[in-house]
Amino acid sequence: MIALLLLGCDGAEKPAAPPPSRFDAVAAAPKKETGAAELCEVRPDPASAKTFSLPTLDGPPMARDTGWTWVNLWATWCEPCVEEMPMLVQWQARLAKEGVNVALQFLSVDASADDVTKWRAAHPTAPPSMRFAKFSDLGGWLESVGLDASAVIPIHLFVDPDQKVRCVRMGAIGEPEYGAVKQVLSGK
Repeated sequence: MIALLLLGCDGAEKPAAPPPSRFDAVAAAPKKETGAAELCEVRPDPASAKTFSLPTLDGPPMARDTGWTWVNLWATWCEPCVEEMPMLVQWQARLAKEGVNVALQFLSVDASADDVTKWRAAHPTAPPSMRFAKFSDLGGWLESVGLDASAVIPIHLFVDPDQKVRCVRMGAIGEPEYGAVKQVLSGK
């Protein structure tokens, strides 16, 4: 039976293909850099951009800055959210070294403050975060920034110095998106 499998359609035996080299077998696909157009689900021009307004918060309000603000919606139970947090903090420092200053703000959508407090006790090096006061208001607030009420986290909001929402990204980001994030935060 195996001999039959080695025969081609014309009945002649075909030589076995050489095995792939170990380098061919482990070749990684090149990482494609993402541009700003691919980064953002919502990317209005400045004239039609929605004004950013904070939801009701449980705790102190977000510090207002005169420059760009990057708001990251996350939750303690969201693995991709938690995994990208250290990278986002590193990117903020990297951007600052490259002359792009941005206020990075984390906004938890956890249903209770106790959930966040317990999580923070287990992760003491995590960056500070605000928390949505009323989870029931989340859907309406997401619509106010241009997303569907059922949008999934993590969500990244890029707010320009005029408090206009200039880019909304739904989903985790990684190294291929760094250039696009820098482009958005540079106002391009």
